[in-house]
Amino acid sequence: MSFRFRVATAPVAGISNRTYRDIVYDMGADLAYSEMVSAQALVYGNKKTLELLDLAGSRGPAMVQLFGSDPAYMAKAAVIARDRGAEYIDINMGCPVPKVVRNGEGSALMRDPERAAELVAAARDCGLPVSVKIRAGWDEDNCNAPRFVQRMEQAGAWLVAVHGRTRQQFYSGKADRQLIARVKQAVSIPVLANGDIFSAEDALSMMEYTGCDGIMVGRGMLGNPWIFREIKAALDGYPVPSRPEPPQIVEQALAHLHQHIRRSVIWYCRREGDDSPAVRLQGEKLACHAMRNPLGYYVKSLRDASGLRAAINTLSSYDEIKDLLNNYLLSRGYGVNP
Repeated sequence: MSFRFRVATAPVAGISNRTYRDIVYDMGADLAYSEMVSAQALVYGNKKTLELLDLAGSRGPAMVQLFGSDPAYMAKAAVIARDRGAEYIDINMGCPVPKVVRNGEGSALMRDPERAAELVAAARDCGLPVSVKIRAGWDEDNCNAPRFVQRMEQAGAWLVAVHGRTRQQFYSGKADRQLIARVKQAVSIPVLANGDIFSAEDALSMMEYTGCDGIMVGRGMLGNPWIFREIKAALDGYPVPSRPEPPQIVEQALAHLHQHIRRSVIWYCRREGDDSPAVRLQGEKLACHAMRNPLGYYVKSLRDASGLRAAINTLSSYDEIKDLLNNYLLSRGYGVNP
């Protein structure tokens, strides 16, 4: 039986929330990772952290990515995630951000494979499949991913996603496809290849070069959920759909914004214990602020994108943003979204 998760999304803070996961599932993604969820904060019952586990009714598999360095917290967090609807658990071992690394979490675990293995074993106690997302290694002199994934497989990981850059590279340079190929050769579990996937052509080239079982899209999906239908079409041997025109981009951006506001207002009112109009209005404002970066990615390919982004960053309601984008379309001879 062929591997069914050929096209996955990377966990991206502020992007990979429930709203966007549903969108990319509709566009053809096979597996959409949640944003990184702190195992420790989850165990402590932090309200905002718990809200990241918005899983009920997901349009695709519920994959929750946890991060942490303490096996005891990881074991408890995995159980909480499972009880809230997670079907798969992933442990982040690749995040390069200093505030994560300094706590021995994220890509810092690449320097401590035994601790990483303990985390996998601890999470597996919840009874769900556990995967890991890693990098090539810590730096150019320590590209230990092939050996590292062998240890993760021994600990019980069922899947590994590897970003072909080291921690020290962050997102500079090019992803090392040769190293990803070596990771694939080192283990018998499925491998997702991550790094520099911005088109269907990139995805096919990555899979052909590395022999990996699937690909993971990170930066390539920012403001571009259509990339998943393009990749799936290419993998299945169909013509790749053309990129959307400005009206379709604006329509999708507004649909994304509307859905995000709807879900965010519900969670905000629950958090505040108040469903009054004033609280709902504040929830909409906060949701619009949180959507500034995602909306900026949507309009990046449009003419005068910098002006649009600057204007979006001054607005705090759906109607204001809708008017701005529709007026933009009108000024360029397009129709508007109702």
